[in-house]
Amino acid sequence: MLVGPAVAAAYDFGAWDSLMDVAGGNGILLSNILRAHSKLRGVLADLPHVLERAREHGHLGGDLEARCVMEPCDFFQRVPSGCRAYVMKSVIHDWDDERAHKILVNCRRAVPKDGALLLVELVLAEGNLPSLGKTIDVVMMVLTGGKERTEQEYRDLFSAAGFRLKHVYPTSTDFRVIEAMPA
Repeated sequence: MLVGPAVAAAYDFGAWDSLMDVAGGNGILLSNILRAHSKLRGVLADLPHVLERAREHGHLGGDLEARCVMEPCDFFQRVPSGCRAYVMKSVIHDWDDERAHKILVNCRRAVPKDGALLLVELVLAEGNLPSLGKTIDVVMMVLTGGKERTEQEYRDLFSAAGFRLKHVYPTSTDFRVIEAMPA
């Protein structure tokens, strides 16, 4: 499943001028977004050893190198400022509510008043309907202590961290782009 192209096509990232991919790993998602939005500048933010691996993989090299920088980041300590929009894919589901709150508060300190936080996550349906997300929810609880969340649970997490959930955008995959604005 190619999530990067689906996410890049589902949301107008180019409207923000600059985008930081927090905990963006090898930079695959950011490279897809930058390729789809040619005027967008990008920052890949992650732990130093992860950024070194990203350099080795080269997803942000070549024609993207002039529009992208890498910045060390430990999202439990601080999220760097300097961009209008911030994206995190499959990050919040790794953590329980307390640690997810800490990450979101650090994001809120970085996101400007006229910016946005964009989560790329599975969003659980309300009720007792079967879904891939509910299966992954059990796996997350067992392996990481994290969990998948409903739209209302994201709304509550955002509110407690100084954001408001604005919109949830579907993609051609099971993932959603969850747009939150500073409250």
